[in-house]
Amino acid sequence: MPAVKGAPLPLRAMFRSVAFASAILMAALSGNAARAAGPGGTAESPKAIGNPCAGAPAFDDSLFAQFIEKLETPGETISMASFPPDLMAKLMATQKAEGDRRSRDWPYLCRYADRNAEVVRSGRRPTVVFMGDSITDFWQYADPAFFGAANQDRGISGQTTPQMLVRFYPDVIALKPRVVVILAGVNDLAGNTGPSTDQMILDNIRAMIDLAKANEIRVVLASLTPAAPKQAGPDPVARLNALNDKLRRLAAEEHVVYLDYNSKMQGPGGLMPKALTNDGLHPNRAGYAVMRPLAERAIAQALRWSQLGRPEGPSETSGGIENDQ
Repeated sequence: MPAVKGAPLPLRAMFRSVAFASAILMAALSGNAARAAGPGGTAESPKAIGNPCAGAPAFDDSLFAQFIEKLETPGETISMASFPPDLMAKLMATQKAEGDRRSRDWPYLCRYADRNAEVVRSGRRPTVVFMGDSITDFWQYADPAFFGAANQDRGISGQTTPQMLVRFYPDVIALKPRVVVILAGVNDLAGNTGPSTDQMILDNIRAMIDLAKANEIRVVLASLTPAAPKQAGPDPVARLNALNDKLRRLAAEEHVVYLDYNSKMQGPGGLMPKALTNDGLHPNRAGYAVMRPLAERAIAQALRWSQLGRPEGPSETSGGIENDQ
């Protein structure tokens, strides 16, 4: 992180790229930095090699919540000095430990392992699982009342579509939801796990759709929210919008609901307006207040569809139906 000499540093300046922001936030997600031996053994033990969650520190939810609170409060200006020293020390320590966590658990299967086990033990089938990256992950902190037994959040900050595809079974299918909402792709554009073509992104998302359909889970495919990931190319907004067009076509081909967040959250230059975001990428609480009713309508629409992904009755069309706006 850059040094601060008194003056407040806007979050956009502090996070000089989407990739850098994701690295910091993913570090916070990794929990405590210490990798001391626990009940499951150390990283060198055979048990730890066989089970990435054995001996790994628990996810530090309170640490993460403190860090992202300023992202979620509309109009908040962030300075490095505004964070308590102990919080900054923990964040820096966890950032250093992030490489170890990724080497043990690249798709971060351990993040929601305990929650998933609780859902399965309860025998209660969720209505919806939200699969995604930081846009989905932060939502549960911005609007906790929206999530619970019925609506399960399985977002992980910084993740790309190949990581989500790996964890799609334990984090979605095993929970047996009626609907899955997939919001993914911006971190692929940012190159978080290496360069990706649009086709690679679409293939991973199509694979998630196929898995959901095979397990009788209805699908809502969301557009990317407005952003300009610098690593996406010379015109990142144009590339993101082009990918959204392809996602819309994919939804039509697969006969799933397309949820258009982008057009409802787009401001000048194709970016998210300042009223809806504090850093140009992540929605704040005002941004999530726009997203929630759009998602609720799309989910309701998916629940009205037959399992084949087509509307019931005479209103059947030849392609995916876009969320009623």
